[in-house]
Amino acid sequence: MSGSTEADHTAPDPRGDWAPSRGVLMSYAYLGSSPQVVDRTHAHNVLRLREDLRTPAGAVTAAPLAIAMLDAAVVNVESMHVRAVTQVDVTIVDCALDVERVLLAGAITAEARTQLFTEARISDADDSERQIGFGSANWAVVGTTPQRFCFPEPAGEVSGTGALPPLWHAYSARRRFDGLLEIPRLQDVGGERLHHAPMLVVAEAVALEQAAETLGTDKLSVDCLSMTMVAPGRIGPFVATPVFSAVDTETVGCRVELRDAGWDDCLVAAAFVRMQSY
Repeated sequence: MSGSTEADHTAPDPRGDWAPSRGVLMSYAYLGSSPQVVDRTHAHNVLRLREDLRTPAGAVTAAPLAIAMLDAAVVNVESMHVRAVTQVDVTIVDCALDVERVLLAGAITAEARTQLFTEARISDADDSERQIGFGSANWAVVGTTPQRFCFPEPAGEVSGTGALPPLWHAYSARRRFDGLLEIPRLQDVGGERLHHAPMLVVAEAVALEQAAETLGTDKLSVDCLSMTMVAPGRIGPFVATPVFSAVDTETVGCRVELRDAGWDDCLVAAAFVRMQSY
């Protein structure tokens, strides 16, 4: 475990040294994410569950929860020279049909020389007794973080709900000629390497499409999402492909691979999403 002093791990102030990067990365800002530091190892985030963050059945999707969880973690871990998240897991126990806002209470659970581990308890922001789910993430500690990944100033939420595009479209993904989704290499989704937020959004969208085709309905809820990032996305486009499905009555599990088509189809991330008809 780390023996660094508390002074070494003081949470950064996004209005100070990192001000030049404010607003550069849209991954968090688009969701209206607004994390607040509690102390060196804890941070909270509140996320309003807009219509575009839900399935057609009204159930909350896992990718926005994962992104908000990671955003809360960022305000703690960025000062610890964390360069990349390597594993993300979100489990949903309440699909939050009638929940307007969720609170993500994040914490650093363990610090090691080359890895750091964070978690978040997810609950109804207006009813602390109502638990929505739980998430965790593993981070690689490899050196100074590129400026492109500095914590952006908390941004205002996107106005309106009815005119919002599908979340995968908002995160710059596009439909290929063969029906698959791909993410082009754009400045607003990573710059030096593909950011984890569009990876999560697109992988879950592909899994939901696969489940809808398998079950014959898009009225679905997401039980869990697990993603492992195995290599940086360097060139693009990044193609998301469903490679495996398991079906049991009204439940579908789908594995989605994200590969860098511009880098010999290198595997960048692999996700597994469990869903069920609602």
